[in-house]
Amino acid sequence: MLQLGASDGYEPLKRVLIEFLRAEGLHLRSEQLLITDGCQQAIDLVCKAFLRPGDSVALENPTYPGAVAIFAGARVRMLAVGVETDSRRIGHVGMDLDALESVLLQNRVKFIFVTPDFHNPTGTMLPLAERRRLLEIASHYQVPIIEDSIYARLRLRGTALPSLKALDKSGNVIQIDSFSKIAFPGLRVGWCIGPENAIERLRLVKQSTDLHTDQLAQATLAEFVRRGYLARHIAKMKKVYRGRLEAMEAALEKHMPKEATWTRPEGGMSVWVTLPPGFDAGELLIHLRERGVLFVPGRYFYLQNPQPNTLRLGFAALDEKKIARGVQTFSELLKVEFQKRQRGARSELPSRVALI
Repeated sequence: MLQLGASDGYEPLKRVLIEFLRAEGLHLRSEQLLITDGCQQAIDLVCKAFLRPGDSVALENPTYPGAVAIFAGARVRMLAVGVETDSRRIGHVGMDLDALESVLLQNRVKFIFVTPDFHNPTGTMLPLAERRRLLEIASHYQVPIIEDSIYARLRLRGTALPSLKALDKSGNVIQIDSFSKIAFPGLRVGWCIGPENAIERLRLVKQSTDLHTDQLAQATLAEFVRRGYLARHIAKMKKVYRGRLEAMEAALEKHMPKEATWTRPEGGMSVWVTLPPGFDAGELLIHLRERGVLFVPGRYFYLQNPQPNTLRLGFAALDEKKIARGVQTFSELLKVEFQKRQRGARSELPSRVALI
């Protein structure tokens, strides 16, 4: 394991992964699996293997900033497709497929990049009927899909849905995945699943990029999975994360002003909050950072038409008490700012106007 290895991955890790994924409905041959340095490298390899400057990719808006950075660096044209959320119910709808069809009709698109399970940053999940429709749309327009499945195993409530790759009957989906959200992000080990010819092309690009993913990290994870530790670790962390998500939702319900809304994800690691119109999450962060509260302003996730009154709250790394305290601190500042705006709006009214 301390010698040079195969570009497609450490064989013992590939074997345990194939067995692990079989339980999730994916029946793979070794030639359909490539080990990568996480999902970030998988996206980069896809760019290098299949895309050229000026090519177009359709992706959700908002979306994962890391993907945007890679596509931008490759001078790929990014076409934004809105994400539908419904803060009034559990089980959101994800990528707007009507908007996607419009984009595909008007543009020559090389790939559709989508996160159907617990989308980052909104936490939305594409329902089963919409997954089937997405596959039909992609097949009709002959556009392959890159499915980012990194959060799929972090289902904290509700019923699991088959991945796009599991539903794909025509070999039109390349699925990227990683250990980063379910085990050890510092080891930088992920994988890519696809048709044999696509995986071979990606393997050749990886070979010229870094030869292979770190063998010691791969061997460590192979043993971790083989001994059953990964399955136990995931089960344990899902219980932990469920408690933290419930604590965040309870705190939001208790403290947030009624004008604010938020998504109610069934899994993942974050909640997407929409503040009342006119608020800028970036400005609020300046004041909240001084009080020990951090979040990611929504504007960093948008390709176009950024919504400054949106933000992502992460719950995975904090215990329930810190989550409750952080949300309360956030809400108190928000209410103060909201009252200031209401007073300011009243003071700006002409004196001759009577309020009835």
